[in-house]
Amino acid sequence: MIPKTVPECLSCGACCFGGHDRYIRLFPEDLARGLPDHALHWDGAEVFMAMTGGHCAQLTLTDAGTLACAVYDSRPTACRAFRAGSFECAMARRHRGAEAQRMTSGPAPLPDDLPAAGVIDAMSPGRRRVPGDRA
Repeated sequence: MIPKTVPECLSCGACCFGGHDRYIRLFPEDLARGLPDHALHWDGAEVFMAMTGGHCAQLTLTDAGTLACAVYDSRPTACRAFRAGSFECAMARRHRGAEAQRMTSGPAPLPDDLPAAGVIDAMSPGRRRVPGDRA
């Protein structure tokens, strides 16, 4: 179902999430736009946008806590064709929206009751030494 209001792209980023390194294929006109080398993933003669952590490597968390494209002015054809509020947008939000939301939330906090750091004792397999222990 298409939403009645067009969602704000910078609050989402779900469309930038994909399950593999061949998610966003680039065409010759995309390469002519001057995308930086670090944004590219070559697979033989084919080239794609580089992916990291399940999303396009150019999806960036801003200081304001929103998601933005680091190469927006040079973005590929597939990204230019993707329309906020479209059927595809709704599907991306449904299937990948939670991943995008986690990215804006930052890393999960560590629990307060972590065990003391230890070192595996090579002389006694399975024994963990905690700083202050006597061997």
